[in-house]
Amino acid sequence: MTGEATESAPLRVRLRQRRGDDLVIVRHRQHGFSAIVIGVLVNICILNLFVEHVEEVVIDSFSISMLTAILLSVMVWTVSGFEHRVSGWFGRHDGRGWKLAGFLAVWGILFISKFLILEVVDFVFGDHVELGHLLEVILLVFAMLIAQRLTQSLYDTLGRRWGPGEDDQPTQSFAR
Repeated sequence: MTGEATESAPLRVRLRQRRGDDLVIVRHRQHGFSAIVIGVLVNICILNLFVEHVEEVVIDSFSISMLTAILLSVMVWTVSGFEHRVSGWFGRHDGRGWKLAGFLAVWGILFISKFLILEVVDFVFGDHVELGHLLEVILLVFAMLIAQRLTQSLYDTLGRRWGPGEDDQPTQSFAR
């Protein structure tokens, strides 16, 4: 195997591990799972930076902040998916009226979703979590999205081949 992945074939990664395996197969579900876990961990970091540096954002404990970050991640991914579907639906129509309606619909979804986030977090966590006002929620979600994009960009950059034969050599595992 060459180590490259296609849509239907699993991603194959060569690792030299202590248990003696020569080939570890990373399937698309595993790759998706690791992307979700990394995304949640990034969101936990961003949320706790806001707790530390923004007076209006208050969370009683680190455990509650982890649960809040998971809830925010699910909500942001859900809203983002819905926004992309709506945008795609309007994008399939021709004309300025459809483009304007699509822009207004997407803007409305993104604006209203911030109020929804505030209400859901308040409903689930009550007095244990205070995300501030609308401005803090907008900044928090924006920071989470930027951090996600930067993390994904770094991941993609690390996956590119930088020199001839670099990917042909097995990678040493850190597990010992």
